[in-house]
Amino acid sequence: MNRRRPSTAGQMAKSRQAYFEAIVEAFEGFIYVCSPDNRIEFANRQAIDFAGRDVVGEKCHQGLYGLEGICPWCVEQSAFNGQAVRYEYKNPRDGHWYYIMATPIADPDGSISKLTLCFDITEKKRAENDLLESQRRISTLMNNLPGIVYRCKADETYTMEFASQGSVRLLGYEPAELLGSGPNAYQRIVHPQDRKDMIRQVEKSVAAKRPFSFINRVRTADGLEKWVWEQGEGVCDENGRLVALEGFITDVTAYKEVELDLRKENLRLRSTISERYKFGKIIGKSAPMQEVYDLILKAASSKAGVIIHGESGSGKELVARAIHELSDQQQRAFVPVNCGAIPKSLMEREFFGHLKGAFTGANADQAGLLDLADGGTLFLDEIGEISTEMQVKLLRVLDGVGYTPLGGTKVKKSDFRVIAATNRDLIKLVKEGRMREDFFYRIRILPIHIPPLRERKEDIPLLIDHFLAGHARPGESPPELPVRVREALVQYDWPGNVRELQNALHSYLTLGKLNLMGKLSIPSTGDRALALAEMELLHQGLDECMTAIEKHLIHKTLEQNRWHRGKTAVALKLNYKTLQRKMKSHGLN
Repeated sequence: MNRRRPSTAGQMAKSRQAYFEAIVEAFEGFIYVCSPDNRIEFANRQAIDFAGRDVVGEKCHQGLYGLEGICPWCVEQSAFNGQAVRYEYKNPRDGHWYYIMATPIADPDGSISKLTLCFDITEKKRAENDLLESQRRISTLMNNLPGIVYRCKADETYTMEFASQGSVRLLGYEPAELLGSGPNAYQRIVHPQDRKDMIRQVEKSVAAKRPFSFINRVRTADGLEKWVWEQGEGVCDENGRLVALEGFITDVTAYKEVELDLRKENLRLRSTISERYKFGKIIGKSAPMQEVYDLILKAASSKAGVIIHGESGSGKELVARAIHELSDQQQRAFVPVNCGAIPKSLMEREFFGHLKGAFTGANADQAGLLDLADGGTLFLDEIGEISTEMQVKLLRVLDGVGYTPLGGTKVKKSDFRVIAATNRDLIKLVKEGRMREDFFYRIRILPIHIPPLRERKEDIPLLIDHFLAGHARPGESPPELPVRVREALVQYDWPGNVRELQNALHSYLTLGKLNLMGKLSIPSTGDRALALAEMELLHQGLDECMTAIEKHLIHKTLEQNRWHRGKTAVALKLNYKTLQRKMKSHGLN
């Protein structure tokens, strides 16, 4: 069914007016139009309901707002000068807040009327005030915390984009100074030795979607070093993509200093124990070894380079590991390198690593020894085998210049401690030009000499018991050695030092035969009396040897005859009473 169109322009105008009036009546706020003399010409139903009467013809400030005098915003905002105005206003009549929009309307006679729309924004204003109050409280709380509340971008270096006022008290920097990548950005004031590890720990925790927490050092604006505890977590968007880090940094210097003092005191107390027979995995209680223990403690409390001198097999790597395990780098990597086992043509590749395509067969990037040792300890055994060319490159790394992997152009840096070891005379190598003097003095800051085993024979019984315990099965006692074997081990000079002793014991327990470099061979079966006599002759006279042989023969014959004395006397061609007397004298009863 088709609707009729209005037949006249007047009907169209009435229809349009009714349409607009319906829109005005449906408006949630109230609308009114003021004449140039500020009298209300039109007011919608909401405006009349608000006033409680028909206000058409009244002054707007009197009819709608109950104010005396001139409407304040008409004067202050110059509503009739042809400009539209917008503002918020608290009405004293009802105590509500209103958002006012007034726009000029040009009349045919050139005068200007005013169309005003009013929204009740009391609830919105209350919510805004509550939000502002909440933000004020949070800001006050954050700025008065004994630390820094921060937010970082999810970029490569986690650039800080917000920091609380606690940065002034903790670091001496204003919050704005820590933001971005400026000269005092937070990443730059973190201690250089802790910076990489801090980023590594954050990345590891973020990848696992769990909070992070760690302690590191920072440098304040005054140049002081402080220990801080940082904790936080990653912030992700609705797609699970990391967008920021938020966390808290607080000063733990006092607690850390107490911990370090306790550690130093512990080391001091341990260094005063004169009868130490075991230090980590090092065995020995002799005076020379006590000196080695003291040097290990001093080296562990320092970050200077250490050079360990000692013959082959004396335990140089054990000493290096003990220094590392007692140092602040104990949780980092300990990377041992046998310099004598690396061909000179491959030494640079082994130390610096290479990139994919650097040479034929390089199908992937390969980290070098310096990469593995970053933050930890690099142990260079047989350091005298390093060529002078390689010494120059390592010296540049130790001086902080850095290195470049094979096939690469980007300079890398690694922060590690060097502990070197050698059985050669390095001073002689320097004089011969086979070791650079600057490299020698760079690594030889704290020298430690390990005495050979022949100079600390009182440690041999301890070493024997230690190695025998290593051969014991779970729940069983260690294997026992005959006295004659122990005596042989103590008397031997051990040119191969502790390593040779360990191998000799292993060979004896496996094959039942002790062969000490062909100089002394003691069988485990056969004529043990003769072997025992040889042992006694090493440090006693003939009478003692004969007594030992007699005791051995009587004991052996008693065992063969199941301790039947009569049969034993017959076998030995002795009088029965004579056998009894000899058994008593030898303690065989």
